[in-house]
Amino acid sequence: MKITAASFLFVIGATNAFAPQLAARQQSSQLNLFGGGGGAKDGEKKAGGGMMDQMAMFKKAQELAQKKNQIDKELAELDFFGESADGNVKTTFKFVPVKNPMDPNPDYDAVKFEFDDAWYESASPEDISAAVKEAILNGINETNDKVAEKYQALQGDLMGAMGGGAAPPALEEQ
Repeated sequence: MKITAASFLFVIGATNAFAPQLAARQQSSQLNLFGGGGGAKDGEKKAGGGMMDQMAMFKKAQELAQKKNQIDKELAELDFFGESADGNVKTTFKFVPVKNPMDPNPDYDAVKFEFDDAWYESASPEDISAAVKEAILNGINETNDKVAEKYQALQGDLMGAMGGGAAPPALEEQ
């Protein structure tokens, strides 16, 4: 009899474990998937959520990506210049757009160096090295400034899309 009572209690417990729950529960993902669950009062539009809002955000993100690609293409066609403090070394740089989305920093290729011939003949290797380094750093800074100016419009659009308000102020001249 003890075995039968124990097995009867086990069978009853096992069947209840697989029986559906009678109390209905709604999860937040069910409520918020299409913007429901906490409806707006007095006919005002509910902020956030909803599949249509997400589609509009996705479309805006695609537009911003196209605009960024267009700016990158324009920048890749331009030449940027740098020079040493004494003007004896001049460099020309090309903007190389980002190919790896995990590395957001663009590259710059130094495509041309120009040296003052008279200075080059009389300069020591250390002087040449220092002047080349100075021209490269100056060229990179100039290129960064020009790229930042071009991206100001894109940053303003991005801030507007994210609800951040107005565009940031323009870069100050140094």
